[in-house]
Order: sequence, then C-alpha cells, then structure tokens
Amino acid sequence: MIRRYVFLWLTCRDPSRPSGRAWARELGISHTWLQKLVREFNANPNQMWRLQAARGDPKFAELSRAREYTAEMKQRGELRLSHHEKLIQWLLS
Repeated sequence: MIRRYVFLWLTCRDPSRPSGRAWARELGISHTWLQKLVREFNANPNQMWRLQAARGDPKFAELSRAREYTAEMKQRGELRLSHHEKLIQWLLS
C-alpha cells in the first residue's frame, strides 16, 4: 500500500506536491524509506506501472484498513518496535 502511495507521489506533476519528507510524514514512514522506494522505482518502473494499471490509484479506505491491520499486528507483537517506542519503553522501565 505504501509503495503505491509513494509511486502516486513520485508521478504527480502538480506544482503544489508536498516535499518527500512531508509525504513520508503523512504516510507514517521515514523519508529515507521513501527515498529508497523512489530509487527502486526509477531503476525499474515497469513493475509499479503494471500494478498501477491493475489496481488503479490507491484509495484512502485501503490505507485506513492497512493502518488498522498494522496496529493489530503491533498489539500481537508481530512487528518490531520503532525507535521512539523502544525509547519510551526504556524510560518507563
């Protein structure tokens, strides 16, 4: 899902397109991961163009569902803690 939103941002030609850091912040990812995906898309854009043709633009409802699923995975302990969460855990212990 995130890959599709990054590709949408990358192919946007609107002059008011947000910066990479701002877009990463909105998606809840690091700007370095956004940059890594951009490099990957620039190296081989065909895979993302095929996905774009098959599924179309990503929908906000899909992003919401993905965020809910990620939150459930965090609660079950299936995901690593972020640096911020590790720091909070360390400070509280």
